[in-house]
Parts: sequence; structure tokens; C-alpha cells
Amino acid sequence: GDPSFSEKASLSKLLQWSRGVYYLDLEGKGPDTQSLGEYQRTYGEIRDSYRPTVYARVLEGGGGDYTVVQYWFFYYFNDWRNLHEGDWELVQLCFPGYTAQQIVETGEQPVFAGYSQHQTGQRMSWTEMKEKALVSGTHPRVYVGRGSHANFFTPGQFWSVLDFDDTGLSSWRVIGPEQLDIVLLPEGEGQGEKPQWLEFKGYWGEYLDFSISIRGLRFWVHGPLGPAWGEGELTSNRWEHPAEWAAALPQYPKLFWTSFFDLPGDWFTQAFFSIFSPADLHVYDGLGRHVGVNEQGDVEKEIPGALYIAPEGTQYKTIVIPEADVSQNYRLVVNGTGSGTMEIKAQVPDVENGVKRYLEYTDVPVSAATVATVDITPEITLGPVAAESISVRDTITKLKLDSDGDGILELESTPGNFEREKVVLAALEAEIDIEPDAIDPGAAGEKFVTVRIELPREYDPRDIDVSTVRLGKDIPAWPRPVETVDHDRDGVEELMLRFDFRAVLDYLLREGQLGDSVPISVTGVVDGRRFVGTDSIVLRGTVVKPIRNG
Repeated sequence: GDPSFSEKASLSKLLQWSRGVYYLDLEGKGPDTQSLGEYQRTYGEIRDSYRPTVYARVLEGGGGDYTVVQYWFFYYFNDWRNLHEGDWELVQLCFPGYTAQQIVETGEQPVFAGYSQHQTGQRMSWTEMKEKALVSGTHPRVYVGRGSHANFFTPGQFWSVLDFDDTGLSSWRVIGPEQLDIVLLPEGEGQGEKPQWLEFKGYWGEYLDFSISIRGLRFWVHGPLGPAWGEGELTSNRWEHPAEWAAALPQYPKLFWTSFFDLPGDWFTQAFFSIFSPADLHVYDGLGRHVGVNEQGDVEKEIPGALYIAPEGTQYKTIVIPEADVSQNYRLVVNGTGSGTMEIKAQVPDVENGVKRYLEYTDVPVSAATVATVDITPEITLGPVAAESISVRDTITKLKLDSDGDGILELESTPGNFEREKVVLAALEAEIDIEPDAIDPGAAGEKFVTVRIELPREYDPRDIDVSTVRLGKDIPAWPRPVETVDHDRDGVEELMLRFDFRAVLDYLLREGQLGDSVPISVTGVVDGRRFVGTDSIVLRGTVVKPIRNG
């Protein structure tokens, strides 16, 4: 609490300041997005001085109690939604209640494992872990969440209330047992003295008195307490009673947050849509039902059981939809409310293929006029799915961007970094058929010109916004009649519109002369895409010439 207080941290002095009012600080840096590069540079300078280290602990059970083996990991920085210095995580194996020597001599296997995930964790039986190939020899395999360090049994993407935990990318480093230094923490008499750092009751990272609360679950923005300690300088339950802690964890595939609150349905049938940006998030299903903030500023939840989450003081918004499936044809719409960049993430069940599809777009530019859309449908080809996973990355579904809010899409991107993946959207090429093919300026009684518009096969002509259609740059279409026909009988329907005859004739007289075949363009917008096509009209009429004498 004293801003002038600062002591050089050392192992010999940790006990002197071992109270919950103190914290360790990586000097000269503060955990915010602007300083991430500085943290990374400093870590790069020191990382090769240390081997990856695991602090192991064995608590022998008595009689019916489990014998517990704990593995503690310390991380330099938590690069997730709640940025903070330092992070302690835990992997635990629970054996039958024999002595450690008996377990080693008999080759006894664990009953189950418990992995830490944020404020609690998840457990799975050893038998199931072996069936799912999550054990290498006698070693449990652990998939670490990118940035958050939450531990997972299987690779994939898992909604963790404040963001997704993303694990098991093929390019990730694999750390095997032979690459780890194991430090055994003594337990009981005759096993040596405990390291002094275990008695430090303060925080392992700069303390910022701030937290993000979502449905009662709090994510702190400061370093963690040490393995043995909890708030108020009390002994941590996972240290003091590790078997009870692990036995109470949600059983795979239930995730850690189910210990705090329930959502309708189960994890596999829940869809999650998230943004991190100055923007509003909307989701529509194939029936047109909407979830999001409406024009009156109220949260609208027309899809039964839907949940809208927007923690105060953050740019985070999430929509959760139970009993979801890609067959419902979801449309995700993001309307910008300020300037910056945004991340857009979604995970939707694909029941037919037995997986959950995950999409992620990063560094998408946003302004108050930006509108981004993503249509999530069944009609895509899935990539390979790891045998032990039930989550797969969707690398195909495109995000489309209207950067200036004029209703016309200018850019699109496949999942990934938007600046790297973006493609400029050229106008669609439409086939245009205009009738009549020729116009005589002296003709009487003509009222309209008919135009038939044939789009590329993946676009429905019924989706053309008739109010945007222009003939010859500035001649609008009549709002009705509007019909769809297959005039050329090629199996593709065209939209048939009418235009004012006199306006078309005036255009032809400006652009050509009698006898000319005058090209005339047709433009418009379909499903946010601009289209353009051209046909010609002959300007027909009698040409009068003077008689030459001689």
C-alpha cells in the first residue's frame, strides 16, 4: 500500500516480506497491451538461461485416501484477456492410497488426473485417458492454452467465459520429460527443508486492484498467489487438501466454468460468438431470429435460451446459443462503434460430423461505420480432426467487410489474420439482356425498356436490392413489376426489371448517333456485393443527307 516502498527481490528476503500485502514486480514494466513487446524482449533475453522446470510434490495417502502427485509450473507472463505478470498452474495424478514405494514397485497406475484451468479445473479417469491416447508411456499429455496456460486433456478450442482457450496447434513446441528439470518439493520429516519461496504469501506478479466479473466468475488482473496460498494468507485447498480438490473438479468433457454456473444444454451443443472490439455483436439464425442489442438499446433474445454477455468496463461481448447446429445457418453481424481493430471468434456445433467448428479472425479494422458479416453454414469441407479432439478449425468460411457502411462489401478474408488474408472484392460479372435490342427515336407509344439480369450461379437474383439497380449509371429501375424468369432456358433464373423508355432514349441520344450500337451498363447490389454487366441498344432511324449538284 506504500507507493514509495520497493525492495530488490531475492530468495533470502522473500520471507522478510512474506505477507499478502506484497507482490513481486518485473521492474520497469506494467501489464498492458502497449508493453507486451517489452515483456517479450526481456523474456527472450533470459529464457535460454533456464530449462523448463516442474516442481513436483508427493503426498502419500493412508488407507482409503489417494496418494497424490502434483506438478507445478510457473510461467513468466499471462498473455490472455486478463494480462498479468506470473502464472502458477497445476497437473495432478491421484493414485490408490499406497505408499509411494509400493506404487513404484507394483507399477500401480493413477485412478484419475486433475488439470488446473483458471480458477478451478477438470478431471478425467486414467482409463479414459489411455483409451483416448492421452498418455505417452506412463506420462500424461497436457495441452496448454495459448497465453492463459490453462491445462486441457485434448487439443482444440474451449470457451473459457472471458475468451477461448486455444490448444494443440500443429506448429507448437512439444516439451518431453527428458527436456524438463524436476525439482522435488520435500514433504514431511527427513525429506529436507522446503524452499523459502514456498512460504512467500504475496503475489507472483504486479498487483493491479482490478478484476473482470462475468456471471459471478472473477478474472483478476494481477499476479497469482504461490502454490500453497490463497486469499487472506490462508492455505490453498489444492495444496492442503489436493485429493478433495481434484475429486470435486468437473469431469471431462465438462469445463471448469460449470463449477460456477450452468448454461442451457451441454458444452457440445452450445454455440459461442465473441468479439473483442469497439463494436456491437448480433447473431441471426436461419429463421431470422435475432440476439443482440436492438435500436432501442435493449438486449433482444429471440432465439430460445440465448445468453448475451457484455462485462462492464470491457469491449468484450459474447452470445451463447444452446442446442445449436450449423444446419441453423447462423449469420454473425458486427457493427462498429469506434476506431481500432477487432477479434471475431465463433464456435458452432456440427452434429452430423460430431465436431465443433471454430473460426477466428484477428486484426480486423473497425470504425464507427464498419459492418462485418460471417455466414456459418453446413456447406463447407472440414479439415482433418485430431483423433483425440472434438474441435476443428474452420479455415474456409469468409468474413466480409463493408468498411464505410454503404451496404457494399469491399473486402473479405478467410479465418486468420485479416491483414494477411484479406482480398479485395471486385464487382460480380452479370449477364445482361435488354429489350428491345433497337430503339427508333421516332417510335411512338413505347413506355418502358425491359432488362434481364443473370448473376453467377451462387447468387440468387431474388436477393438483388432493386433500389440499387441503375441503367446507364443513373436511370433507376421501376420498383415493380419485378419477376424472375429463365428467358434463355439455361437453367439459371434472371431478374426481370423495367426502366422508363424516355430516360433510356435520352441516354442513347447523348452517348451515340443514329445507326450506332450504344453500349449501356447495368449495376446494382446483391447480398452486399456490387455487380455490373453490359448490353447494347442500336439507335435506329432514317439518316437524311443533302443532294449534291453536278
